[in-house]
Amino acid sequence: MTKDKKTVTTFRTIPNQAFGVKPIVRIRNIEAIIHNYLLFKEKADKTGSICAAVLKAEVHGLQMKDVAPALYNVGTRHFFVAELYEAIELREIIPQTDAKIYTLAGILNNEEIYFKKHNITPCINCLEQLLRWNNFCKENGNSSVIIHLDTHMNRLGLLDDEVKILSQNYDTYTSHLKVDFYMSHFYDIKGDDFTNCNQQINTLNNYLEILPKAPITFACTDSVILLNNRDVNFHMVRIGIGLVGGAPNASHPISPDAKHTLEIYAKISQIKKIPKGQTVGYGGAYTTKRETIMALVHIGYKDGYLRLLSELDTAPKGVYMCIDGYRAPIIGKISLDATTIDVTDIPDDILKNAKYAEVVGPNVDIKFLADKSGCYEVMVALGRDNKKMNDYTLEEFNQIYE
Repeated sequence: MTKDKKTVTTFRTIPNQAFGVKPIVRIRNIEAIIHNYLLFKEKADKTGSICAAVLKAEVHGLQMKDVAPALYNVGTRHFFVAELYEAIELREIIPQTDAKIYTLAGILNNEEIYFKKHNITPCINCLEQLLRWNNFCKENGNSSVIIHLDTHMNRLGLLDDEVKILSQNYDTYTSHLKVDFYMSHFYDIKGDDFTNCNQQINTLNNYLEILPKAPITFACTDSVILLNNRDVNFHMVRIGIGLVGGAPNASHPISPDAKHTLEIYAKISQIKKIPKGQTVGYGGAYTTKRETIMALVHIGYKDGYLRLLSELDTAPKGVYMCIDGYRAPIIGKISLDATTIDVTDIPDDILKNAKYAEVVGPNVDIKFLADKSGCYEVMVALGRDNKKMNDYTLEEFNQIYE
């Protein structure tokens, strides 16, 4: 259960003042996001592709207000968010007219005036949206659009029947619009079987045979990492989870040089011994396999530390936190506001001085937690506004405490 202290990344010192009256400290590394973006841009440049940034869900909790200006300053000019309200907020952060902002959710009912007012481009997901946007622009001035083609993910976008109708009535639907891109999205790209990806590319090519030409954007983080960039990068790649250090899985980062962008530290308390064979936590779902020293960490599922990460007898996950270079495995169910960890293997001299645990960071990779929980929901959850946390950018933290 232990890991030699010399083999792990340095354990960050968090002074008492950084916690104050709160049990959790969150540190967001904006410079690391820019570093990761440039790793993807290097790949995009090799195929002559634009490297766009996807900032939805507050950049998976890293916050648009800090991330967007930093990306703009290194040359990013194409930004994607999910919803209109996010796009309006982003336009206030980067008002520059050369910054293109796109909404992936399309243009919902009665939103046309806001897209026009704030110079936002919708990613149209059905013919009804496209016709409505075109008619509005006919009366209010031409504008831009991205047309989302559903290559059988069966979620957002035009499927075969609507693509055929569009191809036969293209001028009717786009007479007052400039089609910036056709877009699509890979849906099955975590392992090493790319059959579905190849089928999607074939479907896209079938669509393109009957549609007028326009630039294409298909690839996102996972496909840039795992697929042949010459085949999938097209005219623009859209990098989302890769910005914040994510990848298809923990073993496939964009580069060994990719950086962690989020750190979470939580106070610990109540260190005590539990006999072998005793149960821990709600439901008695975990049974100690030896005499165990446990500690309570003051972070739980209401703070974004997902209950899916719990360690149960019937569903072992192998998730851990870190204390001064030593792994401390989760034991039992994660509670509303607390988590129990096994600190048996941490040396006494370290344990008696331990005041907090690293929940996410250089020693507890977010990619590992995403693999264990199924997706990057854990990062979004930990990144939400939380009165229980003191929040810093790394630059702010260093200025104040180092």
